Amino acid sequence: MSRRRPMLLRLGLGLVAAALLAGCVGLPDDGPVVNADVAGERDADRASSIDARPPQPGDSRLEIVNGFLEAMMAWPISTSVAKEYLTDDAAEEWAPESTIIYNDLAAPREDGGTVRIRLRDAALLDESGGWESTLPPDRSELEFQLTIEDGEFRIIDPTDALVVRSSWFQQRYRQASLYFFDPTAQVLVPEPVFVPVGRTFATSLVSALLAGPPRRLRDIVTTYVPPRLTVGLSVPVLDGVASLDLGGDAPQIRSDQASRMLAQLAATLRQEPSITALRLSIGGEEVELPGHAALYDVGSADAFDPSDTASTGVLYGLRRGRLVVGDLGDLRPVDGPFGWESRDLATVAVAPKGDLVAGVTTDLQQVVIGPLRAVRGDPGAEVTTLAIGEEFTRPTWDASGRLWLLERGPDGARVMVVHGTKVREIEVEGVTGQDARRILVSRDGTRLVALVTGPHGDRMVAARIALAINGRVGQVVESTVIWSLHGQRAIDIAWTGVAEVAVLTPARPGELFGVETVSADGATVGVDTLATMVTGRVTGLASEPYADTPVYAVARDWLIDIRTGERLATMAPVRELDYAG
Repeated sequence: MSRRRPMLLRLGLGLVAAALLAGCVGLPDDGPVVNADVAGERDADRASSIDARPPQPGDSRLEIVNGFLEAMMAWPISTSVAKEYLTDDAAEEWAPESTIIYNDLAAPREDGGTVRIRLRDAALLDESGGWESTLPPDRSELEFQLTIEDGEFRIIDPTDALVVRSSWFQQRYRQASLYFFDPTAQVLVPEPVFVPVGRTFATSLVSALLAGPPRRLRDIVTTYVPPRLTVGLSVPVLDGVASLDLGGDAPQIRSDQASRMLAQLAATLRQEPSITALRLSIGGEEVELPGHAALYDVGSADAFDPSDTASTGVLYGLRRGRLVVGDLGDLRPVDGPFGWESRDLATVAVAPKGDLVAGVTTDLQQVVIGPLRAVRGDPGAEVTTLAIGEEFTRPTWDASGRLWLLERGPDGARVMVVHGTKVREIEVEGVTGQDARRILVSRDGTRLVALVTGPHGDRMVAARIALAINGRVGQVVESTVIWSLHGQRAIDIAWTGVAEVAVLTPARPGELFGVETVSADGATVGVDTLATMVTGRVTGLASEPYADTPVYAVARDWLIDIRTGERLATMAPVRELDYAG
């Protein structure tokens, strides 16, 4: 632990960066990783190498500080030259473990032996490499104290972070996910992180996963990867097989623990397209794979994937008061109580498992629930009233069968969660008591996103859901605004990925509409987003968090695939057309 005086800019520890910079050396640029023609390496090829410039004799204080900032952007990543700008003691202690991204630097200010530089449009990655927040002005100033050592100016107290320009970062980092489990141990939860591209992509992912969940998420997710394991120099990949020989003690692992650990590793590693299977050893001892198999297929992680359900890719909608199901060319009434007869429903939501339906009546004051499919005459086929209130918006389900409700009233919004038939109110900062108009809950049940109207326009609030081991919702925490629209109201929001939300906004009401995607963690740099325009009277979005499912802008009797621009007609007018969830 460093004993230097507290810095003006306080930072968390970044374990992704720690893994990359351990030992104060650069990333390995050779080794046993093969398969050169993979996505990560192609990205790396587009990022030119940067040789850091060491300090020059006679450099001034400002030249030393500027040189230090530039040296941190060596590529491939290396801090060896940057350390030359520090005193010997500071260089020995300095191990940048987090990352600050900035757009530009203000003019430096020199005051005696201190140099201060304000970062413009700065953001901080947390200890896992995940996006934490943009930095307000009072946390965006770097302060450096300098002294003379061996006749040259050197920095005494470097900030414990890799400080880089956003243009450099976007060329060299990619957003991926680390996969942990929810507290019930039944559902994999993706946590977006930023990882350097190139041949070390898989190694960086595994290193970050071994570090475990960041502190802020330890009430949200859990891990089955034993502590204090290391990945070594690299993850060799040969003929699609990643060989993980992890360093550390080989603990006694029960079969259920091993299956979940393997699922975490597989779900995380299959983001490298070249990896199709893995083998695992800990401390030189092979971990026994399910069924005594020689390899673990990365597709086996699907058993815990909440996005991959029986209803994936299936469209539902309301036609003349009946719930219809199918594809665009063949939407038919469901064989259940919501399809047998016309009902006065304003909106419906089908559970991802395809077993239950929740609907809101046309007066918006009642929420009803019943089975999607049933046998006529079966008492279990009845539709029952679940809740009565002021004004309910469209319900939302997670893959574990929890139903979430948003009620609007004169005192603002109330958020409720339903376990079975028990309705319970949950406090959500930034949503409860506000003019909230729509909520979404992620399939894994750990993220909540709300569309909220304020005096200056709409905003999207994202928060995390803490669950107990029995699946009961404890509390909703970490509320933050991830998107805002000045002076206008959005029309709809929808999941388009496991941690990505699309928002529909009017450009020219009734004629032209915009669709853009937003990262659910609020990241604005280094993420792939979609922005497009569609024409016509669009009323909503139809989407689900599955990469192969089209995302539609929905009108009364046609759809537009927002990724391809293709316009598709429905067989007859349908309202509330959407996927499950």
